[in-house]
Amino acid sequence: MSQKKPRILVCPLDWGLGHATRCIPVIRSLMKAGAEPVIAADGPQLHLLRLEFPGAEFVNLRGYRVQYSKRIPAGIYLLMHLPRLLFNVYREHRKLIKLITTLDIDGVISDNRYGLWNNRTCSVLITHQVNILPPAALRVFSPVLRAIVRFFIRRYHICWVPDLATTPNLSGQLSHGKALPENTSYIGLLSRFDKSADNNKGLNSYDIVAIVSGPEPQRSIFEEILINQLPPGEKKCLLLRGLPGDTEIRPIRKNLDVAHHLPSAMLGELLRSGPLVICRAGYSTLMEIAMMGNKAILIPTPGQTEQEYLAEILDKSGIYLACKQGDLNLRSAIEEAGRRQGLRFHQENQLLESAVKALLEKIKQAPETGRYRNRTQ
Repeated sequence: MSQKKPRILVCPLDWGLGHATRCIPVIRSLMKAGAEPVIAADGPQLHLLRLEFPGAEFVNLRGYRVQYSKRIPAGIYLLMHLPRLLFNVYREHRKLIKLITTLDIDGVISDNRYGLWNNRTCSVLITHQVNILPPAALRVFSPVLRAIVRFFIRRYHICWVPDLATTPNLSGQLSHGKALPENTSYIGLLSRFDKSADNNKGLNSYDIVAIVSGPEPQRSIFEEILINQLPPGEKKCLLLRGLPGDTEIRPIRKNLDVAHHLPSAMLGELLRSGPLVICRAGYSTLMEIAMMGNKAILIPTPGQTEQEYLAEILDKSGIYLACKQGDLNLRSAIEEAGRRQGLRFHQENQLLESAVKALLEKIKQAPETGRYRNRTQ
């Protein structure tokens, strides 16, 4: 009689597409290790992962559905809506109890969703924000925010940080510089792209690939700015709108093509040809371009403190060029970005694969009661 494959519920946050894309290598590692992923998401994140894993099992799990304000800075806006966010955390926590039973779940991997823990399964939280940075005007509340985040981290049996423990690393003080909760470990950078794959000679090559991402309304504002300024001169450009669905590349003017979305394999092939990347400073995007070795212009989402911090430290270190969205001048920015050194992490997936194997071994050795004890509680 064959042994039942452990069924792992994988749940990305619906805060832009980055949390879904960085779950792709996690899901691949689960499959490679003999587990059966069940993917829980909704909206564009669900659509994207259906395209990547058409044979997988899916369940609709309502996300937090955050939208930023055009007038209020993102960090302050989120603090104003903290009660609603905490209610969403409570709601998904209650929903998980039903999912564990109805889907026969053995383990849960939650990417930045704080309510998906339960002692009936082994639960993992993926986050690079162990130390959340509030806006400067609210920096006095840093200890409170850090305490809230660590409270939730300790509800999980394991916390995976997608970065390296050593220097150089990518997340800076977001997940370094202070003692981590004892259930936390680094699993290396997560990228859906295969660096060693051969380039597809049938694909067009581009000088610039611009990637739009993030919640509304800033996603559309960013897209409009890029459309108005692309292409700069005679450089051949591709604009990706960050809207999973249609994957056809269409020309809209000379030297400017547009696509709603591209599958990981196709986008990876384009990035391997070495174009300059114009993108948000979202952490998942940064992991991917760091693994592929592209130079980049980073335009952080206005008011989103994490992105502003990452863009600033990478700009000051001479790695990438950072520009404010409202001040963006692509002609001059592209010239300056070409003089930056860029970044390339030479890393394989051993850390992630080891973490996945350890998780499955923990599930295999579950106590007969079917309940796990969080070692930090």
